[in-house]
Amino acid sequence: MTATVPLVRGDEARLRIAEAPAAQAPSDRAVPWAVGALMATTPATAREAERILSAAAAGAGLPVTVLAAVVLDASRGTPVPARAERALRQAVRTARTPDPQASPAPGPYLLPLPEDAEKALGRFFETRLRLTAAPADPETCRAFEDSLFTLCVLMGRPCAADAVHEAVQYTAG
Repeated sequence: MTATVPLVRGDEARLRIAEAPAAQAPSDRAVPWAVGALMATTPATAREAERILSAAAAGAGLPVTVLAAVVLDASRGTPVPARAERALRQAVRTARTPDPQASPAPGPYLLPLPEDAEKALGRFFETRLRLTAAPADPETCRAFEDSLFTLCVLMGRPCAADAVHEAVQYTAG
């Protein structure tokens, strides 16, 4: 049995999604999995990943649970509808773009010891791998967020992606 979900306001285009038996409830598992996948690939905290997923769902005109199920199916090799893919890309691009209004104050900055930055970066990559293996595990999500927060504080960057980039550049030489 399949259910159709409108991709646009009219009936011109519809996305066919196979319905699972009620005992499985794929939407209950799909949302945390999609959030974990976004956390690992963007990189983003759980809150940022939830915002990305919500923004993409709104941009595609789909419920969050349906978009999460599409992301889950995409990891299994099912093609993603073009509208959903565009909305996800746009939401990720928007989340990665730093706010021009929130530029750091000019002046000299204190940098951490290179050993501390390497240690924090290693912990980040370790927790990222653990999160990829178990995206719904709350302890792993918390460890990943902690490692991102540590990098943000060490590198003096409010954006997680900027902090990771800065730490990689700093430790590379």
